[in-house]
Amino acid sequence: MNKLSLVLLSVLLVCCVSVAEAQYTTDSVDMDRSNMIEQIQSLRVSLDSVKKVNQQYESILHEKDSLVLELRKATEERDRMLEEIEQLHQKSLSASEVDKVKLQAQIETRNANIDASRREIEFLQRELSSREKSIESKQDEYKTVLAERDRYLYVIDSLRRITTQVQMENIRKEEQNKYLEQRAKEAEAHSKEATNRKKKVRPIQGVAMRFYRTPNYEIRISQVASTGEWTKVIRNRNDGAVEFDFTTGASVMLWDLSKYFNKSHPIMIKDSLGRSKTIRKFDQEFAYDLGIYAGFGGSNLFKNFYLGASFRFVDFFYLIMGVNIAEYENLVSGYEEGDLIPSQYGIDDITSKIWRITPYVGLSIDLDFLTYVKK
Repeated sequence: MNKLSLVLLSVLLVCCVSVAEAQYTTDSVDMDRSNMIEQIQSLRVSLDSVKKVNQQYESILHEKDSLVLELRKATEERDRMLEEIEQLHQKSLSASEVDKVKLQAQIETRNANIDASRREIEFLQRELSSREKSIESKQDEYKTVLAERDRYLYVIDSLRRITTQVQMENIRKEEQNKYLEQRAKEAEAHSKEATNRKKKVRPIQGVAMRFYRTPNYEIRISQVASTGEWTKVIRNRNDGAVEFDFTTGASVMLWDLSKYFNKSHPIMIKDSLGRSKTIRKFDQEFAYDLGIYAGFGGSNLFKNFYLGASFRFVDFFYLIMGVNIAEYENLVSGYEEGDLIPSQYGIDDITSKIWRITPYVGLSIDLDFLTYVKK
């Protein structure tokens, strides 16, 4: 398995950590949702208790209405019997002795019935008082349960809002996870593409050091010491034998040397007590190969060519040695730097363009690596 370079590993590590954090946030959101579901279940139980108390309250009210109706009927029956007794008294005043005895018996019978009705009314009144107390107790309990229900309804509304926010946060985290996973996949794919040792042709850019400096001839006015006359002298503004140039080209791999450079050998060291200890070298594997290079340099790409052999090391770096074929300005035959020229001549009269082959050494970097770092 090919290992990635340090820069690519760090980018992938950041992406993986972001995905892990997003996953942790998603797990916490799921836990909050489960807690809210449990609270909603408890609220449903409380609402069932409210319904049960309400049914009991309605049943007691129905019993109270029935007792009130029975009490009303008993009272009406008592009043009717009192009226009958009054009528019997009126009859007894004008009746004979025999009739008075009969009427007296009827009056006693009616009085007995009235006493029975009175006792029934007292019993109904006691039952009604008991029902009133039960109703008052149930009313207090019902008010307490209603207050508890209102509080739970408020909690439900709060939980509903929190659930909506959690769902929105969960959706956002899921989208963020998808984006981070996509970024991680893209980074991994790009890193594999950048470190693909099977890729034969690679575009590279770098700097070349060629061993010939481009001449920059000019004509200066100078005074001749022997005669004192003023005349024109040829001068080269660029001095030296080395020049640097920016290059762009491609390297073609011919021989893969990775297996020879990636051999890991243990290192023997001694600890503070003088005991030998074996440690392994850094086991990061890099790509090494030999190939050929062709490219261009400078601003005029079609008059400045570079050819040579390339040595790739540490995945992305190239050491190149070869020749530079470029067009340079040169003095025409018969003239050299420092010569005097006739006054009627200009710089174009004494220079011409020629192609020259010179050696160079270059250092370049893989463009895949540059584009990856840019992203």
